[in-house]
Amino acid sequence: MERIDKKACRRFLEPVTPPSSDCGLFLVESLKYIVRTAVKIVGHRRLLILCLYARGETPGGRPKLAFTMFQASDSFITYDHDPDSKTRWRTAMLDNLDKEYGFSFRKCAFYSRPDEQRVLNFCKGRSEEGFNALGWMQVNIREKECRLRVRRRQQKVVREFQPLRPLPGDLGTWLGREILPAYFYYDAKKGAKKVRGVCSACGQESELEGVRHNAKGVCPRCGREFTMKSNRKHGLLYDQVTASVVQRLRDGELVVRIVKAYRSHQRGKPAVQDFYEEIRVVVRQTKDGKFETAPYHHSDHDIVLTPWKKGYPPVMFLYGPNFNAETCGYLYTRNLKRELNGTPWQYCQLEPFYQGVHDQMEVAPYLTAYRKYPAIEFFVKLKLFWLASQIVYRGNSQGGQELLNLQGKNLREVLQIEPADLPWLQQSKHGIRDLLLLRILRREGYQPSEELFSWLDIHSVSETGCLELALKYTTPHKLVRYLDRQFIEHSPNSYRGTSGTLSDYKDYLGFCEELGYDLRNEFVLFPKHLKQAHDQALSRMKQKDVEQYDAQIAGIREGLKRQYQFKSKGLVVVPPRSAQEIVIEGQKLHHCVGGYAENMANDRCTILFIRWEKRKSKPFYTVEVRGDRVIQVRGANNCAPTPEVHDFLEAWEKKKRLKGAA
Repeated sequence: MERIDKKACRRFLEPVTPPSSDCGLFLVESLKYIVRTAVKIVGHRRLLILCLYARGETPGGRPKLAFTMFQASDSFITYDHDPDSKTRWRTAMLDNLDKEYGFSFRKCAFYSRPDEQRVLNFCKGRSEEGFNALGWMQVNIREKECRLRVRRRQQKVVREFQPLRPLPGDLGTWLGREILPAYFYYDAKKGAKKVRGVCSACGQESELEGVRHNAKGVCPRCGREFTMKSNRKHGLLYDQVTASVVQRLRDGELVVRIVKAYRSHQRGKPAVQDFYEEIRVVVRQTKDGKFETAPYHHSDHDIVLTPWKKGYPPVMFLYGPNFNAETCGYLYTRNLKRELNGTPWQYCQLEPFYQGVHDQMEVAPYLTAYRKYPAIEFFVKLKLFWLASQIVYRGNSQGGQELLNLQGKNLREVLQIEPADLPWLQQSKHGIRDLLLLRILRREGYQPSEELFSWLDIHSVSETGCLELALKYTTPHKLVRYLDRQFIEHSPNSYRGTSGTLSDYKDYLGFCEELGYDLRNEFVLFPKHLKQAHDQALSRMKQKDVEQYDAQIAGIREGLKRQYQFKSKGLVVVPPRSAQEIVIEGQKLHHCVGGYAENMANDRCTILFIRWEKRKSKPFYTVEVRGDRVIQVRGANNCAPTPEVHDFLEAWEKKKRLKGAA
């Protein structure tokens, strides 16, 4: 497809005589343009030239040339004569030169019959109407251009996967024997103690006692756990799973092939099992030394050379699962040692990690994370699978802070704990929160407190920041006992949950430190009525001069607007203009955000307001954000978000890639 020479076209911008101002067509108010045509040799090519004239600005004024379209047999281009046009050369079809649908038919007319006949002759009689014939010609050109683009794009995909070897020959067997759910099919006999049946995993017969429809059991032949199914009772059984196969593609490149397996069994018919490949993720090193992933998905749309298209498959269901788009699944491990040997991932410990987490996994993020954080190898060897998972799928940060010193030389430097704590951390029930809390306990001179950790689990408390300040002044046992008492005694009127009690206690201690109170005094440390003491301390905090923070908050407002501003269904997120505005927000909503002005000015947190778009000046809800996590959302009197606000928050968090409050 040869391009039209724009430089040569400039000499033919008006190769026709303009229509006269007294042309009767200009009296038709519905017409916007009069079209004159010519056929010329331009840049060694035979081109059809269409000049579109608009009526003059004054009655009887000279028509002005608006567009000149150059049409070849395989391409077209238009020169826009409007001096205010942002784009001088346009590639739109004739019918799309104006925003109105059906523009060429409704708003244009040929100046004469010979003008239209030139179009018909050039377009070789595709229609008896000039604009229609030209339209069909341009549509066909666009379709050919599209097919050519698709072909070029798919040629790259074909070259990408040219060295790819077939999937392992035993993949189907492995899926059926080890991955797809297993069943024990039997024919019940009344009064029989033992029942003979067939295991769907290994296909072997065996006799079992205590057989009951839908009961669980273990195959004595292959050891698979199965579900017992009576051949007289079960209907259609349909199972589907996702699995990943890792293969070497080129030197320094791996491909993760994600297959979808299914098995269907209708009563009275043989079972049907099969699998198909849906996604491929190439993991490679870029020219700048970084490792990236390049996903491809199988598609039946626009197949020219290959069904593989760049990118992940479309989700289709925004708020529900889509099986074909899932990338998390079981890992085929039989070929890993061979495929990874001699590659940058030779020692990545992928198989031990998979076996250690005892769950399905996304493989590509693990491979890229390993190259970024090689210490993952040692975490897996130490059986700290939960820690390796954190690094792989969430990165080495928590609340904007680095979790681990990955440049450290030993366990103490990397994890910032004592080696004696390693067996305790290896327990599967512990995670990142527990590691952070363990550091706090060690820093304050305490042993790991199972009482405290159990209490946190029971009450679903995930933030350790609330505990760090309190443990500077009291023991874990006293803290738990005090918070439980406060929650039980005052929850009907004061708190939304234990995490709310803990948060308010943290705020109270912070106020006390700011006001210079003696927190070594247990009367101050453990007030009888926490809510009352919290509000009194807050009131004193509000009396402090906050004007010193106004300039700092005003200075970051524009950046916060770009980062967090969002609106949906009448609600908006707006940042504060000053420290005083934060204080007023707390006063009107009767919560403690007024004491957060200093933290925001010093970049320790971000305070945002949720307002009705039509009433932006009226406080509604307040949000605290730290790093990429929403810490708390409070309305009047510390009330929880309404369903309407909750839906708005979810949409905002998804748009801004924030993690919701625990």
